[in-house]
Amino acid sequence: MDFTLMHFDTPFHKYLEGEIFEDYLEEIECYIAEIDEEEVGIVSCSHEKWNNVLRINDIHVNSQYQHNGIGSQLMALIKTRAGELGARAIVLETQTSNYPAIQFYKHHGFQLIGCDLLSYSNTDMENREVRIELGLVLEA
Repeated sequence: MDFTLMHFDTPFHKYLEGEIFEDYLEEIECYIAEIDEEEVGIVSCSHEKWNNVLRINDIHVNSQYQHNGIGSQLMALIKTRAGELGARAIVLETQTSNYPAIQFYKHHGFQLIGCDLLSYSNTDMENREVRIELGLVLEA
């Protein structure tokens, strides 16, 4: 399977609203980045004990604070936490349409480990939004 970088004729925008912490997620750990007591970023993760991976459920930096190293600091925190837990890898999910996130994760050593062509609908390919899984194997 190959993924090819293509530019859309019109920009692809997606906005999510709702609960940050879904009911199905168990034992969530959440870390918040603050500047002058203002929340500027968040990362949440769950240790999946059945396969000993740390899953990043969400990572977000407010747009006005992006490109200042906050996301990298949150990622460093996750890598440290994974080591403390003895996790063998860190995994996460994003969409093929989220190019900035993919580049961020690649910068931090994540690689493509899988995709799901039917995750969101029966027409994910046509909608140009395919779920991809990225992973980072940790040193033993």
